[in-house]
Amino acid sequence: MFKFFKAQLAFKRAAQANSQSNKLIRYLVSAQNWSINHDGECLMANLPRPIGELTISHKGIHQGIFHFGGIADALSHGKMRWPQAKISCGLTWFHVLENDKRLKLVPELDKRLDFWHSSCQSTLDRLIACGATASKTHCIPLGVDTDIFTVATQQQKLKLRQQLGIDDDAIVIGSFQKDGRGWNNGQHGKMEKGPDVLCDVLESLAKSNKLFVLLSGPARGYVKNRLRASGIAFYHTGYLPHANDVAPYFQALDIYLIPSRIEGGPKACLEAPACGIPLVSTNVGMVPDIIKHGHQGLVADVGDTRTLIEHCQAIIEDPNLAKNLSQNGRTMAQNYTWKNIAQRYYDELYLPILEGQAAVTASLK
Repeated sequence: MFKFFKAQLAFKRAAQANSQSNKLIRYLVSAQNWSINHDGECLMANLPRPIGELTISHKGIHQGIFHFGGIADALSHGKMRWPQAKISCGLTWFHVLENDKRLKLVPELDKRLDFWHSSCQSTLDRLIACGATASKTHCIPLGVDTDIFTVATQQQKLKLRQQLGIDDDAIVIGSFQKDGRGWNNGQHGKMEKGPDVLCDVLESLAKSNKLFVLLSGPARGYVKNRLRASGIAFYHTGYLPHANDVAPYFQALDIYLIPSRIEGGPKACLEAPACGIPLVSTNVGMVPDIIKHGHQGLVADVGDTRTLIEHCQAIIEDPNLAKNLSQNGRTMAQNYTWKNIAQRYYDELYLPILEGQAAVTASLK
């Protein structure tokens, strides 16, 4: 009950702040500290003009643009949290779940939305097929802070590994995404994230390599149980207070592995390359949009466990391949800084609407 009243008070305060604000862009995020909040923080902080801010409430807004930062927080009991005033609205939809019942809302939402946005083209293609107007859709990927996600020196890498209790001769593979159901131990795997595939790959690689697995994020119980059963050494950091706190863990790796079946990002397909860590991934989310197989990472079809194993083994056995993926990945990531991504949001999503609103206002004078 206390949590309920605390949440209600937070929403009330946010609505009051909205009514007093002169910002032209309000970006709706979760009341919880989820990944979407970090996205919004980075975007609003890096816009070329200080015209945007985060909010958890759709109330009290009477001007500018209201940007729903994600479909989950856009809905309340199955209905959109539209602002009370008839202002311009846009929606970010990162990924479409299997049998996603929210897709039936697309035709009606399309009538009200000024733009649809996703971090990957595959999601937009699905939305268009369900009734979104193609000309309203914009594919702009997530960003990365390349001043925080940087390439560690060999000495720094060894120090990080020693702090984590990792032997110098171990092959360190990382997985930093929540892949268990719920927010507790996560004993049951969230299959769209591929925890079963992840463990299958790791168990196979451990037969011929000295592996150490680095995990972070909540609800990793399914993976940890299988690693224990297989005798594979691992370290789990649990929940990190801020999204950028994961950077040192990337720097300790030899390989970062993404086994997902469905994604809107993930951010790791930028964060690992930014740290110069060779990436092995299924062809999900942003990966086909930004990663060229054999250059910035090694890519396999969704569910192709054998190829993921082969890709990891190739990196382990070929230092030149690992070096090329590292160098090319870092170069690629530098094109996707939050500053560059925020500029695209401004140019492609916000500026056309703001210019149109200004023109209308001028014509009424």
